[in-house]
Amino acid sequence: MHYARLGLGGPTLSRLACAVQRPEPSCPDAAQQTTRSIAQALDAGINLFDATSCMDGMAESLLAKALGKRRAEVLVSSRLGARRSTTHSHPGLSRSDIVWSVEQSLKRLGSDWLDLCVVPHEDPHTPLEETLQALDDMVRSGKVRYLGFANWPAWKAAKALELQQRHGWAPFCFGELHYALNTRSPEREAIPMLQSYGLGLIVKPPPAGQPYSHAGPVQAQGYLSGSTPPEGQLSKHRLAELLRDIGARHQASANQIVLAWLLAREPVSSIVPAFNSAMQQTDALHAIKLQLSAAELLLLDAASTPTPLLPDWFAVQEHMPTAQGVLERSCA
Repeated sequence: MHYARLGLGGPTLSRLACAVQRPEPSCPDAAQQTTRSIAQALDAGINLFDATSCMDGMAESLLAKALGKRRAEVLVSSRLGARRSTTHSHPGLSRSDIVWSVEQSLKRLGSDWLDLCVVPHEDPHTPLEETLQALDDMVRSGKVRYLGFANWPAWKAAKALELQQRHGWAPFCFGELHYALNTRSPEREAIPMLQSYGLGLIVKPPPAGQPYSHAGPVQAQGYLSGSTPPEGQLSKHRLAELLRDIGARHQASANQIVLAWLLAREPVSSIVPAFNSAMQQTDALHAIKLQLSAAELLLLDAASTPTPLLPDWFAVQEHMPTAQGVLERSCA
């Protein structure tokens, strides 16, 4: 396993994380499968566990049971305001909502602290200052160690960081984004903002179905689907064929190539791949060992580059001849 620092001031975490999944009710030993998946992740050197998949907090309870006395050896990530109960039917980001959400998470985890606390959405009914001050109180009380946000607009995250700096509040140290080969819109504003402020990036590739090329299905639980946002003139067929060709050279699945491409992206600290079985988890772990060549990375970049928007369109046109020349020489 490889490890990376989460931004300038965050912890050191594994490049791949383990997402704790909700057990399937139809599977009689589903809970045991989840426990085995967590044990496999621990044995592989994974130290980041994402417990945000279940709205009711079941993932936190399962993770606590599986970790046992090893809780202090790992980092646990969970979200605010992502669960519902009879007393809190519409959790938001007010002070009371944040305190309630953190305390409920700690109760389910059987822990005194939460390593990574993710703010997953905006709350238009609560002033941003109230949210940020409440988060600061959670850090100062020792209940939360690191703060992050998920899929916020770049301007809103930048505004929050400026307010945190002005008031001396605990700052966000990472962002969590949906990002993949065919979902590269975060490169327009969100990722440059993270880099400018020295924040880390945890990637959650959007869940997807099986991609298809002209020559038939590409064998992957991949991140190329009709359920992800469209990226301009991106040709999914062309990208799927390219993934298959590169995968054949490395004896790897298309899914492994996608993860290897993400791991090669400089801003990415860690990836939370979606898998529902031990086989898929093993498949994801093998991506750590893949080393794509510079030419392969260029080909994947060229096949998945999102359509530029104004004013970036002008800069792309100016650099287009140079980029095309580099690509042609690398593939010659």
